[in-house]
Amino acid sequence: MRRVSLNRSGLNTLFALGALFGGLTGAGTPDRQPASPGAQQSLAASRAGPAVFDLPDPSRYDRLWAISDVHGMSGALSQLLTVSGLVNARGDWAGGKALLIVVGDTLDKGPDSVGVLDRWRQLGDQAAAAGGRVVHLLGNHEAEFLAEPGREKSRILREECERKGLSLEELTSPAHPRGAYLRDMPVAARIGRWLFAHAGLYPDTPWSSFSQEADQVLSTGNYAHPWLLASGSFLMAKDWWKTSVGRTTLLDRLARHGFAGVVQGHQPAAHGITGRIGAVEGGRLVKIDTGMAPSAGSHPGEWLVVPEPARLREPGVPEMRVLNARGEWRVLHPEPAHD
Repeated sequence: MRRVSLNRSGLNTLFALGALFGGLTGAGTPDRQPASPGAQQSLAASRAGPAVFDLPDPSRYDRLWAISDVHGMSGALSQLLTVSGLVNARGDWAGGKALLIVVGDTLDKGPDSVGVLDRWRQLGDQAAAAGGRVVHLLGNHEAEFLAEPGREKSRILREECERKGLSLEELTSPAHPRGAYLRDMPVAARIGRWLFAHAGLYPDTPWSSFSQEADQVLSTGNYAHPWLLASGSFLMAKDWWKTSVGRTTLLDRLARHGFAGVVQGHQPAAHGITGRIGAVEGGRLVKIDTGMAPSAGSHPGEWLVVPEPARLREPGVPEMRVLNARGEWRVLHPEPAHD
């Protein structure tokens, strides 16, 4: 695990990020949530994965698949996996050298969060053996659960654990496989020139600095840290996309730091697009939360697919396609933004 020591300027950046995000979203002062004793323990020695997933050259993978906000809907996920061909009739990985990115929020709201989590774990192991990869990014629901498992948002998950005879420690402690998997989730991914991040809102900082700050925060094991859970953070920010000023500010920021675009989850009605995947601003802002959660309509979900991941290294927008739960394909065309 890489240790990062931030100087005074870096620390100021680290603790001021909530205010920076708030300036764009109108969120104001960051919300500080109390951390549970378990979340406050130092886990630097226990964390095995990187704080960010960085893949400047994705050409080793023959196709990229992305999904977000499954929220415990294991039946819908099984259907999506079947129509995609990523699994065989036994439910085992059949995606070969595909890269699958889960852009956060497996947990909460639906009836089978543990089942979905276990499915990602299983497919991740099998994909790695076949030359593919499954990368599960941290969503706000994973971070909030690790920060405070007793919160109201996780009531359905706690009831599920009780039904299945699981302790919360099995999902929060790095000593248990599920807990280790949750705590090893990177906060964001850079694939070529594209950012994959749960809420989509990237701070005005170089990727190298963002990576170092992510490393330092996650190494403490404190998932209640405002860098993660401030109301305007890259995991929590909402509605930044509702104005042309907000969108333009983010696009300028992304370009300044070498990104061509961003793929986000988090809000099923982002950009005024509901029940499906969509893109605005010339295709550079892509939302993939389709509203699979019961509270968002229990939509069947869709896959975002990049047929040629190597094209993500280019400054423009590569061809992107969408596969729905009926097995129907469409090309993802940009549409007008809704202010």
